[in-house]
Parts: sequence; structure tokens; C-alpha cells
Amino acid sequence: MCRPCFGALHRLKAPAPLSVSALPVQALYQWYPGQSDMLSRLVLSLKGSHQKEAWKFYAHELSPRLALTLSPEQRLCIVPAPSQGHTKDHAFLWGEALAESLGARFMPMLKKTQSRHQRGADRGERALLEMDIIENYTGSVDFSTKTRWILADDIVTTGATAMAAYRALGSPPHFEVWALAHRSLSCGASKDLL
Repeated sequence: MCRPCFGALHRLKAPAPLSVSALPVQALYQWYPGQSDMLSRLVLSLKGSHQKEAWKFYAHELSPRLALTLSPEQRLCIVPAPSQGHTKDHAFLWGEALAESLGARFMPMLKKTQSRHQRGADRGERALLEMDIIENYTGSVDFSTKTRWILADDIVTTGATAMAAYRALGSPPHFEVWALAHRSLSCGASKDLL
């Protein structure tokens, strides 16, 4: 990205923190579809499993803000939003980069329990998303008040993925979402805007 574009992108930094579906959200950018073609192109270019260095860069951009919210005695467990085929996709790379940047424990322990895609689904369809812990995963969910559970996802829109992850983990007392961008919906947003 050229310097002028990166400067323009800087103006889209999200306020911190946000709340989506009653869950705390930390996002690097506030994305208004149709108003920021640059951010739309960035999000699209980061999809898949080939942008590890770029995800590290954006994790280092968000980490200083996140570090301000951490206390020395807290443990961070970062769980990436699961992919359809259990591949190391963009959410995996984002979570891995955040964990590395903050010295957190990286725990890719969730799976989707059905093959429903989020993209193009309306709010009702998204709310049906279910997850579970991978059967042979050896880590466990720590419900200590000193442990913060973080779902790492590239985009937060309705919060359906976050709520499914929260339920699958057993509703830990300290659960948040850390995302590259919070995608806003217009009033009465249709399926096309999701």
C-alpha cells in the first residue's frame, strides 16, 4: 500500500471499544461498505491463507491499543474463528499474529458444526451458526476471572460468529472479539449489505 493510501486508511480507525451483540469488540478499522473502497479492497486482499506477513503488520497496529487494556496478572487465550474446511485461513493467521504480538496463548480449538456460509446470509440465517470444540483438542477452557478469551476474526458485522464461539466455549466470564474491522450496517440493512 502506498503512503497516501495508508494515510487515508488511518482515518478509518475504529473507536475503542465497541459492543456487538452485547459482546465487547476491539476493531482496528470502522468499515462502512460503499463508503470506503480502499478498506473493501484491503479486506478482500487479506482473505485466504497467503497473507501471513500482512496479518502480522495489522496485529502490530492493533496491539498497542490492546496492551493498554491488559493487566499483568491476566492470561490471554486467543481463539481464531473457525474456517469451513479447518484450514489455516485469514482468521487463523490474524489470531496467530495477535497471539505472537501480545505473548498470548493461541488456541485453534473451534469448529463449525454445519457447512452454512456466513457471506450472503441475512441476520436470521447468521444467528443459526453453531460451533463446537474440536474433539481431539487437548486444551481446556479456563473459567478463571484472570483469563480473557479472545475470538480473533477478520470482520465483525452482526456478532453471530462471536456468539456461536462464546456458547461453544461454555460462556466464559471474560470474552471479547478482536477484529481487523467492524462492518457497519445501515438501518434496515438487507441481505445484500451483509
